Amino acid sequence: MLKKYLLGFDVGTSESKGTLTNLTGKVLATAAVKHGVISMQPGFAEHDPMKDWMEDFRKVICSLLGQVRGNAEEIAAVGISTIMAAVTFVDENCEPLRNAILYGIDTRCVKQTEEINRIIGRERMEEEFGTLCTVEHFGPKILWVKENEPEIFARTKHITFASGFLTARLTGKYFVDKYSVSSALPMLDAKTMQWGRFCDLICPREILPQIAESTYSVIGTVTRQAAEETGLAEGTAVICGTTDAGAEAVSAGVVQQGDTMLMYGSTAFFIGVTEKKTDHTKLWHCDYTIDWLHCYTAGMATTGSLTRWLRDEMALDLVKKEEAGGENAYTALFREAEEIPAGSEGLIVLPYFQGERMPLQDPKAKGMIFGLNLRHTRGHVIHAALEGIGYGIAQNMQLFADAGIPADCVTAVGGGTKSLLWLQIVSDICGITQQVPEITIGASYGDALMAGLAVETIEGPEAIKRLVQIRHVIKPDMENFRKYQKYKEMFAQLYERNKDIMHKL
Repeated sequence: MLKKYLLGFDVGTSESKGTLTNLTGKVLATAAVKHGVISMQPGFAEHDPMKDWMEDFRKVICSLLGQVRGNAEEIAAVGISTIMAAVTFVDENCEPLRNAILYGIDTRCVKQTEEINRIIGRERMEEEFGTLCTVEHFGPKILWVKENEPEIFARTKHITFASGFLTARLTGKYFVDKYSVSSALPMLDAKTMQWGRFCDLICPREILPQIAESTYSVIGTVTRQAAEETGLAEGTAVICGTTDAGAEAVSAGVVQQGDTMLMYGSTAFFIGVTEKKTDHTKLWHCDYTIDWLHCYTAGMATTGSLTRWLRDEMALDLVKKEEAGGENAYTALFREAEEIPAGSEGLIVLPYFQGERMPLQDPKAKGMIFGLNLRHTRGHVIHAALEGIGYGIAQNMQLFADAGIPADCVTAVGGGTKSLLWLQIVSDICGITQQVPEITIGASYGDALMAGLAVETIEGPEAIKRLVQIRHVIKPDMENFRKYQKYKEMFAQLYERNKDIMHKL
């Protein structure tokens, strides 16, 4: 049957999305299914791979093909991404033995992280990997299961990362891409991009996936069993896939040297693309999703998830009105913050409600609403929260500048870009211009584009760049930028002066 479509599927923190395009990348249909984060106790963040991923996958495929009245045999290739880490332990039949452990918002492995850095040594870690091991990395998460759930570890035949579980279910082959595997410290030999000598500290290397040469390598085809399970056609090409942020960057045309992306999701994530591979201990570094390129990355722990918490806990009246057919609760809530001046009249929010990733690398950091008085309103708290996230973004942007990647103009993507207020606050705090693409579907669109690269229906990164049209350009108000300087300093001081108390709590 004649091929017509490219399929992209992405698993995010709180929902899964799918995109169907034609063979040159024009969007034909999109679909989304919501799921939650499983948190049995503070510091734990998990997904059920079968319920949250595979069931979502089946539903999305059905919806997409239904929208275009298409046939599964017409799909030329499939690309898949998921949230980072998503460390999944499976048996010989690729059946999960426990829930998948998510990225840096899961901080259970602090003890294992410290143990790895102690055994290998801080200097040697920085020499070998350019960074210390953190709760973001895969090794400590594996070690936690090994130490706390030995019966699970003993039964494990394969460990999958990020999209690797889903691609293994589809093809029967276990792979991880070079972009995702950069977080597999300390098992990875960063110089050769193969499994290294520190594997023995964590797990047998034979249970780790094969490292693919490229994010968009075709690693196999859909098996008969997977076709019956998902609704795809047997024999459909499947690419290696990657992590959501990498796929989202591709969707926004961040595919060339000097391009920088800021992703507003449940968390914030940053990618700066470079041609040179150099060490910088304050940023993560990896091979990029586009062949032959490298990138620096950074991430914050609580951004969009903080605005959701504020909506659910402080604006139930607006949520109920939305449920009754009224205005979107976020839109109504953010409007209350529109008239609040820069600095929120002395109110500062530390957004560390799930610890913090970059630049603090402190899983024990705590959220704070500081400076409240009786004149402050709900609008002040919302405005200050958006500013608090903005102050954290500014700190991360400084890390990129220190690494030689200037970010005067960044491509902004993700659900948070729906709020022009939030974008303006961040531009004012950071002194940067942000451009928002016309198509803001996200990672699932990038997955489809990379599937097109793999089967050569899309000619190259330049063709992806030509697909991207810009919807909004947000420039900084330099008067507000100057006002924010003192607040940025106080924001940093609040953490430094209170972190000991945070850790005791």
